Amino acid sequence: MPSHAPVALAAITLLLTSATPAQGRGRQRPDEITNRTGAFFADTQGPATEGDKVADLATCELVRAAASAGQLTVLYLYDSGDDADVRSQFERTLFANDELGIELRCCHCGRIDLRKDKALAAKFGKQAPLFVVFDQHGKDTDVVMNGYKASASSLQKALEKAAQGAIKPSLAAWAKDYGGFVRDLEQALAKQKLATERQAKAGADKAKRIEADKDVKAADEDVQRVLGKEAALLAKVRLPERPANAERLGGGRGPGPGSGSGTGGGRRSGG
Repeated sequence: MPSHAPVALAAITLLLTSATPAQGRGRQRPDEITNRTGAFFADTQGPATEGDKVADLATCELVRAAASAGQLTVLYLYDSGDDADVRSQFERTLFANDELGIELRCCHCGRIDLRKDKALAAKFGKQAPLFVVFDQHGKDTDVVMNGYKASASSLQKALEKAAQGAIKPSLAAWAKDYGGFVRDLEQALAKQKLATERQAKAGADKAKRIEADKDVKAADEDVQRVLGKEAALLAKVRLPERPANAERLGGGRGPGPGSGSGTGGGRRSGG
């Protein structure tokens, strides 16, 4: 019996091309994708305060540890007392861009709640939401978004400036290449999912089962082929480990400890 797998996979590819929204909007993206593109921040200790005196943000332990390792840091200063819906919408808008999330993966990302310290609130409250980006030497660049005016381009510009010399040829170039890999992986995972669903529906029909099994095998191999490209990309940068308490902003919580390496993009369903 001739194989119909190439025809079936071609049909799956056509379906994906016509049905997949840009950057996964309008549907639930798999963890394998959001783990690689989401903006993950962990609550961190702010600078020391004494009365109305506030130490420099560069003295935060997160920043000092990153600088000693020659890595970048981003601090996100916000006020938890502000309207939660407004803040959530701001974060969804700001972190909707895959390339921004990918660039943030190259940084230690900490979040400081100004509501927890009056001195911090007095000093930074009028600028918040405020992002402070530190280069590998601890030199900072402020990105003020007060009024909850999201500007992904402003934050990316600061990140790319801070990464000069630390990531070669540039953070923007690396993020673009990695973003291409992510798009390929998302397509491959979607093909894999459809092939697995088709396999489950084959039932006792031997001919359909054989054809579906071939489709699943081909889809699995395609996912592994795409994942093979990631190692070369990750070898170009030293990604910080993602803390266990890191929270994905703008899209809910993502995978837990150990997800900083960007691995784990394999098939999750059986068949």
